[in-house]
Amino acid sequence: MKKQMKNRIKTVILGLIIAFSAHQVKAQAWEIKSGENLKYRVAFSSGLTGNVKGGEATLSVKPSTTKIGSNTTYHATLKGGTTGIIEWFYQVSNNYETFIDTQTNAPVMYRQTVRENKYTSSDTVYFDQAGKTATYKGKKISIPNNTHDFVSMIYYVRTLDMAKMKKGDSFTLPFFTADKVVNSQIIYNGIENIRANGKTVSCYAFKPQVGKGKMFNQDYPATIWISADSKRIPMLIEARMKVGKVKMELTGR
Repeated sequence: MKKQMKNRIKTVILGLIIAFSAHQVKAQAWEIKSGENLKYRVAFSSGLTGNVKGGEATLSVKPSTTKIGSNTTYHATLKGGTTGIIEWFYQVSNNYETFIDTQTNAPVMYRQTVRENKYTSSDTVYFDQAGKTATYKGKKISIPNNTHDFVSMIYYVRTLDMAKMKKGDSFTLPFFTADKVVNSQIIYNGIENIRANGKTVSCYAFKPQVGKGKMFNQDYPATIWISADSKRIPMLIEARMKVGKVKMELTGR
């Protein structure tokens, strides 16, 4: 039971980050910053367990650009792992990388390395945005315009002109996962003041469609907040599950 709960926490956090991404409005109110480094604390709470610190995550961009073929790219990474008492029961150490074209903000290549207890895996995806294909394990797969991977979308959505959105607006996003493109509806919940990293912050709030199932009682169980300023920092993610609440909070940068 404890092992399953820790796995669910990890899956939900990563899934919600994926679900946050990319309204198809072309705007450059924010640009990717080389050298940016954001640190997060992951926690789980329920009536049975109380508050339990579950892990830590780092979202960062390398200080210099990287050439992938003819493309100049930003190299961004999301690294996460379990910490504290949870490591006694379940160990996770995952690394996700994206190479984002500096001109289009769309990914050129994505790779991941996953370790969960004794299980390990690694995958790489190559994107041909102009040709509308992705290559995964030697197989070419058709993709829509501006298709993103799990990490690149976090950065792309921060470039959007959120001032043009009003509370209640919704949109559908495309992202590539495993060997297919998945779409999810996102509702913009307006600007809200939240408490994160020891201070009150004005943030854009979004509610991603996750869907009812084994973990959730509702279709929109989560809220994701991004700072409503020029930095566009993902400040906080909260999700209510059947067994409790998961929280991912910015701790430093």
